[in-house]
Amino acid sequence: MVLPHSGAGPNALLPLLQLLPDPYELIGVTLPGRERRMADKYDDAATDPAHVIDPVLAELGSLPSLPTVLFGHSLGAALATALVCADPSVCVALVLSAHAPTGSSSQLADVWDDDALLDFLDRGAGTPAEVLADAVWRKVVLDLLRRDLMLGTRLVRQRAGNPLPVPTTVLGGVQDRLVSFTELEEWAAYTTAGIRTLSLPGGHFYLLADANRQAVADEICAAFTPEHWRDETWTTSS
Repeated sequence: MVLPHSGAGPNALLPLLQLLPDPYELIGVTLPGRERRMADKYDDAATDPAHVIDPVLAELGSLPSLPTVLFGHSLGAALATALVCADPSVCVALVLSAHAPTGSSSQLADVWDDDALLDFLDRGAGTPAEVLADAVWRKVVLDLLRRDLMLGTRLVRQRAGNPLPVPTTVLGGVQDRLVSFTELEEWAAYTTAGIRTLSLPGGHFYLLADANRQAVADEICAAFTPEHWRDETWTTSS
């Protein structure tokens, strides 16, 4: 299952997901206000995580029982950890990208004005300048991002202190200006079933860089393999 970052739907990660081999079935989580759910109301989902978590768990519960890995990038990682804390049987492993266990200070706030959002986008370096230069699209992007970040803050606070009950891979970019790799390594204190950490060159969207996509895809596939977790806790950084 794929859970994407703030302001985006799963299609934003297609350049990476296309590298996963055929035997793996992909399920993308699309929050309201984007892609196929562009017209759906989002206010309740942004203020109460249950409006997001409960429907996803219900959908997974309706599917045939298969080994499942949750892969989340940034906000998506916060969603993935909330899902597994709500129901540990939802997956066999987690792959978390660019998200700290207690949230990065650059990603947590109760109020997001436009200047703060623009600074966030600048540090993330994932939004084309021409999109923000258009007044209409700029408003769409900022309004959606504001709600996503509000949701992310609530998810982090709701999960605070709860250990992750499944093996976890933590990935991040060395030059990420939103969350440092030192913060990502703190996940070791929040896992009870094994952890692997891997740093790759690049910023917040390191996972979409040509040089990194295959390595990230390989980590997602490896998370399905029991031998990948033969040691209780081990860490590899490169």
